[in-house]
Amino acid sequence: MIQLGKKPSGSKAHISRVRDKVEEMLPPAMEDVAVMVNQIECKEPGCPPIETVVSLLEEGAPKIFKVFKPVSEVTDEDLKKGLQELLSFGKTADEHAHTD
Repeated sequence: MIQLGKKPSGSKAHISRVRDKVEEMLPPAMEDVAVMVNQIECKEPGCPPIETVVSLLEEGAPKIFKVFKPVSEVTDEDLKKGLQELLSFGKTADEHAHTD
């Protein structure tokens, strides 16, 4: 079961930081793409307990990558790696790109 539930203290600032950094890292051709960042808690077996999901919302299917750590621990390097993999392979919401 995935829960969006109660946000940890300070998560809004971390979500804004991650979103702003992703927007800075996008190539110029994608400057109009909306970026959404969520921290998700999962309680199902085999599922990471907390992950950060970054979605690039553009026409057609959104492109998504995940970082398997809380949003407060996501680094610029995590974002760079996730974006590079996502944009290289063009994965959509149905084919999630994962980064640790």
